[in-house]
Amino acid sequence: MIYISLPVHTQARVVAGQARNFAAFFPEARLVLHVSANARFSLPELETALQDAGCRNVVLNPARHATRWGGILHAHLANIAWIRRAGGASRICLHASNDMLVRSGLAGWLGGGGNCGGNGGGNFLHTRPIRAGSRWRFAAPALADQQLASLCRKLGSASLVGSQVEGASYEAALLFEVAALLERHLDDSATAYPREEVWLATAAHALGAPIGGRPYVLSEVHRFDRAFWGVLRYADPLIGRPGDPLHFPRRLIEYLMIHSGFHRIGRRLVDRIAADDAEALARDEWMSDGNNTWRLFDRHGLFGVKRVPRRPDHPLRRYIDMLAPGPQPEPEPASHNPPVAP
Repeated sequence: MIYISLPVHTQARVVAGQARNFAAFFPEARLVLHVSANARFSLPELETALQDAGCRNVVLNPARHATRWGGILHAHLANIAWIRRAGGASRICLHASNDMLVRSGLAGWLGGGGNCGGNGGGNFLHTRPIRAGSRWRFAAPALADQQLASLCRKLGSASLVGSQVEGASYEAALLFEVAALLERHLDDSATAYPREEVWLATAAHALGAPIGGRPYVLSEVHRFDRAFWGVLRYADPLIGRPGDPLHFPRRLIEYLMIHSGFHRIGRRLVDRIAADDAEALARDEWMSDGNNTWRLFDRHGLFGVKRVPRRPDHPLRRYIDMLAPGPQPEPEPASHNPPVAP
């Protein structure tokens, strides 16, 4: 069984729409929702929205943790724990509430078969080194994270490795082992940063995770970073304090570039991924963050996009809904009181 771990917190209709999206493009998977303790909707609202949308591929994890920016990892760990108790998992995929799939065939790609000609299974995550001098804005807090340093010592002085979470996919047995390690070292007292992008990949690599490919979701964050870092290569000698993300001139450049919107996901990019237009996408296959170069995605290995605005009537969300294939065989209805494996 393939499971998807998805923390949610915003609008019940958006959650139901995303569940319907996964059912259409990835019918082989079962979706496990972690509903934040500070979600903007009630559980009855969510259950009604899921029922109205005809979502039968979903279970609700009864465990609920408060979530915030930089505090999502606990939610994924809670979902992984539920999946372990339920039993029968072969693979676990990780997603966020603002991503969507746009192309079918993902199960075949992850398993190494099907029409996509995948990479033979394994784990799908980035191999992004995190070192001093990186332009990635969260490299410094990750390197200064003492809880993470303790985990790395436990793993034999493991080096830090980063990976996008959205579209990352792990063999279930490995992720259970990773989660058990993280549970013993993680608390919420450290400086907030996207720890899920560092802790999971670092532990997986230290445990010798075989890599089958990269995450299958293309994020606008990387589109922005690529251009922003390109500008900084020329701006840093002029504005000084290279690598300091809080330096005002650098913040101003970042602010202006963000508000230009050049990096946003649009229909043209969605169409290219949906059509598996590998030639057009290939120019962005590799990424450099200043002192490291790493593969962002695999040719023929993109199946989704992030960020899709969390509004049920947003034009991009509605456009992606129109791309969904016809009705698929549905999994058996899942109880909202999940079974606990002995």
